[in-house]
Amino acid sequence: MVIHRIRIAETRVRFSPSPLTFYFTGLKLTLGMKVIILAGGKTDLSGKLKNTPKSLIKIKGKPLLEYQLDLLKKYKFDDIRLSLHYKAEEILKYLKIKDPKANISKKTGKVAGIEYIVGTKPLGTGGAIKLASKDLKKDFLVMNGDILSNFNLDDFIKFYKNNVSEPRFFPSSSFMRSITPAIFPLGISPLRKRVSYEEILGAMAVYYDQNVRGMGLVKTKNNRVVKFQEDPEYQYSGYVNAGFYVLSPQLLQTKCMSAKKKDEVFAIEECIFPLLAEKKQLLAFVHRGLWTDIGSEEGLAKAENIVEKLNEKE
Repeated sequence: MVIHRIRIAETRVRFSPSPLTFYFTGLKLTLGMKVIILAGGKTDLSGKLKNTPKSLIKIKGKPLLEYQLDLLKKYKFDDIRLSLHYKAEEILKYLKIKDPKANISKKTGKVAGIEYIVGTKPLGTGGAIKLASKDLKKDFLVMNGDILSNFNLDDFIKFYKNNVSEPRFFPSSSFMRSITPAIFPLGISPLRKRVSYEEILGAMAVYYDQNVRGMGLVKTKNNRVVKFQEDPEYQYSGYVNAGFYVLSPQLLQTKCMSAKKKDEVFAIEECIFPLLAEKKQLLAFVHRGLWTDIGSEEGLAKAENIVEKLNEKE
């Protein structure tokens, strides 16, 4: 039996006669979506930060990992799993300060309320996601471990659920689409069902940048990713991969993923995203707030500038 964790706050219902629609205001439904943070990478920064795990790089005296955990806490995500490799012991040692009684394992475990899985070698983003999500049965959230942002996770999840759900009965009817509430979480709604996995396998957050060189260039149309190019050779302005994804476990059954052997090294940016873009199976959510990748000197400098603004209202 699957038990969904649901958080319900004050509810008010009102009816609008044309078209008939249910409006639920103040209703907070949280399904306990698993979050995977890709924290196994090594930084390319020079100097004293050269050998520091990305997650432990300090910004204004606070490790990047703490900012990411604060973001998840803000939006009530508490089912978190770290994907680790490079200097995993340092990250776990840091978390153990919060949980002195935790027993640290070299493979998998839990510390300070956070699950972790340690890869035996660098697996790339694709290999890390495949390893960390192999036991998951429901859609899950992925965060790159080198991102600092005030990203609105509520809006992202709402966008995803609205786009992957449709009326359970007469889905092609515009009338049915107007009267069936879109707010019920997938899987427990008597009125809505998930669209076919052949149609949508996930969602990617994108961010507009003046220079996409060194990042994933994303072209979108009608809320879908239609082209994905990792690390363009020339300087462009446009949307970049913002490092936040909602992915379906069905992704592991795609040809590229299923062909990979256990612990095989591969990048999801090269193996999966271009294929999903070609088939238009990946939703695109535009983030217009603060964002930076701390993997470069320029990105780290930007992080220092935006960190004080993270909690300001957008």
